[in-house]
Amino acid sequence: MPRPWYSIRAKTLGDERVAEILIYDEIGFWGTTAKAFVNELDAVVASANATRILVSINSPGGNVFDANAIYNTLLRHPLPVTTRVDGVAASAASLIFMAGGERIMPGNAMLMIHHAWTVAAGTAEELRAEADMMDKVRNGVVTAYARSGQADDEIIAMMDATTWLDAGEAMDKGFATALEEPVKLAASARAVDLLARHKGVPAALLAELDDADSDPAPSSQPTPEPSPPVPEDPVPQPAPAPPPPPVPANSAEMVAHVYAECRSRRIPHMAEGVLVSSDLTDRTSVNARVAVAEQVAGLCLAASVPDRAADFIMAGLGVEQVRSRLLDHMFETRNANPVSNLQRPPSPSAPSQSSGPNPSAIYAARKTLSAR
Repeated sequence: MPRPWYSIRAKTLGDERVAEILIYDEIGFWGTTAKAFVNELDAVVASANATRILVSINSPGGNVFDANAIYNTLLRHPLPVTTRVDGVAASAASLIFMAGGERIMPGNAMLMIHHAWTVAAGTAEELRAEADMMDKVRNGVVTAYARSGQADDEIIAMMDATTWLDAGEAMDKGFATALEEPVKLAASARAVDLLARHKGVPAALLAELDDADSDPAPSSQPTPEPSPPVPEDPVPQPAPAPPPPPVPANSAEMVAHVYAECRSRRIPHMAEGVLVSSDLTDRTSVNARVAVAEQVAGLCLAASVPDRAADFIMAGLGVEQVRSRLLDHMFETRNANPVSNLQRPPSPSAPSQSSGPNPSAIYAARKTLSAR
């Protein structure tokens, strides 16, 4: 099953065999499970006869529950664990970083800590339970960061402020235990986009990542030879074969992208409908569908029927189709419940009042008379 954000492999470092976990994208199991992750790690450790686990991290963060599962797995593992930031360990990724007995940062790496957040809906009791759960998550994260030696109050203050630490600062505060020479930073376009949404992200970090992402890849193709001259009456050649169809995008990656886009647009409740009504072949079409979902959510909110937005998207409707249905709904509602600014008619028990000439009655009477 595809796992675009992590991989586990055996690696030889000098005379030592290690099991290396590479975490290089947004964290979230998306189709696998924490148990499968543990089983895969154990299998690599056994097959490599590894004596140490090395975790290489370059991630903007992700699902705090999945990150916590990895953190606890590494913390309980009988082998020594070394964690290393290969670029950025932000948000949930910094939690995994703290699982290392040895925690290494190159001179230009960055660490970011903040509070976990979620989107919730439900009754007052359900929302209170959700808030209690988030407090427990915070307490667990504080316990992990406390491995730095910082006091809980200091850690919570850093989380409140969304704190970015360079390697030197992380070392001074105990989050890192060793420094290395700077490395060339790199990240996927999606990871850079997710990082940019975090509060207070250093502009220099984004600029360095953008420069790395825009560096042209070296070409391994030889310089083409000049084409031979074409005769005046060339022999007809068969038409070239059509280009092969594009390779479909990784479905797990597309699912993660949909949820991330919907969260960023504050429409997380529309993600399932987008997934159902999209073919998930490429980001362009997926982003277009998310944009439609955002417009539909706004239309339904304006029409006072926000709960219908997800159903419209799941049914594959477009903006104009939804607009038409909402107009029909508004007309039906008005006909069923007419609104008037006139005074209420008198009750049956009230004495009748003169209402003046009745044009309809006069017209009917004239018509009756003329027919005689």
